[in-house]
Amino acid sequence: MPFDIAQLLRTNKTMAIWAAFFGLVWLTSYYGLFGLVFITYILCFLFNSPIERLAAKTRWPRVLWAVVVYVVFLAVVLTIISSVVPRIGAESSAFLKKLPDTLETLRKHLDNWAWLAPDMAAPIAKVKDYLTLEALVGVKTETLFSLAVNSLNQISIYVSTFLLGTLFSFLIMLDFPNLRAKTIALRDSRLRDIYDVTARSVVRFAVVVGMGFRAQMLIAALNTLLTALGLYILGIQPVGLLSTVVFFCGLIPVLGTFISSAPIVLVAVNTAGPNHALWAIVMIIIVHTIETYILNPRIVAAMFKISPLITLMILYVGHKLFGLWGMVLGVPVTVFILRHVILGVDMDSPKSEAASPYLPQNGGKGGGNG
Repeated sequence: MPFDIAQLLRTNKTMAIWAAFFGLVWLTSYYGLFGLVFITYILCFLFNSPIERLAAKTRWPRVLWAVVVYVVFLAVVLTIISSVVPRIGAESSAFLKKLPDTLETLRKHLDNWAWLAPDMAAPIAKVKDYLTLEALVGVKTETLFSLAVNSLNQISIYVSTFLLGTLFSFLIMLDFPNLRAKTIALRDSRLRDIYDVTARSVVRFAVVVGMGFRAQMLIAALNTLLTALGLYILGIQPVGLLSTVVFFCGLIPVLGTFISSAPIVLVAVNTAGPNHALWAIVMIIIVHTIETYILNPRIVAAMFKISPLITLMILYVGHKLFGLWGMVLGVPVTVFILRHVILGVDMDSPKSEAASPYLPQNGGKGGGNG
């Protein structure tokens, strides 16, 4: 009997459809488009509900509210870029210039501790071996500033990607009802098999990722405010640079705490010595205790409900397999796979249905409110 690939695809239709879907995801990642797609989706997820509510409560058309929301958003972004970014650049330059001195000061304090406690000399010597620029960032002192220039170039790429994603999400929001109707209409087209197999699962997955990322952004913003207040009280400079690091690291659950704490402690050591660094550590512990016992239970506990140990394992595996995106998306992806794919828990709820505009509701006769 001759091999019939068409018959094979018909027999394994679901597997073939999902293979094609994940192949498309891999292609976007391989060609560097995943970040653009992710930013576009997140902005659509964040802005669609406010636009829908504003249009429903007023007589103004939805298109007009979409323009207003994005104009306000761009005004805020451009204000931040014009006022904060130059300050962060100056603080970054000052920080890089002081970094070798900071490490040298810390090594001197470790020498003093080793002299006062001879039994700790061996482990302190090992710690000192890691307190060099080459050990910490993988470069020597003379190449540190070239690394900084390359980092600034990379940041410009990130900014351009963000602005392009903003443009794409704006165009989608302008024509969103029409796009939603055409997407739902696929169930009556030749692509109905793909729609039936993937639509509900893909939208459920998108809702989990969107809600999880929105919650993590809120937690990161609150952590940044609390940390900036603590830095100001302790007199640790530069506040702008360190707070920015805290915000972006805060988008990475659990592990971001350790990443953002290292530069704060190093600057505190260089500013006023090890005693000041201990106060900085106390401040960090207080802030992240508030996060653990107050913010997380009220914001993301209902979404994630994963222990910190498992979260760290997920982040490690995600980083090894997918880099930064694996760290950012590892937890919500795992939650979705565990609850929806493995346990078969129905994740539909009034909120998720409202945030799932592409799914037919009310017996398949209409779309949600998005």
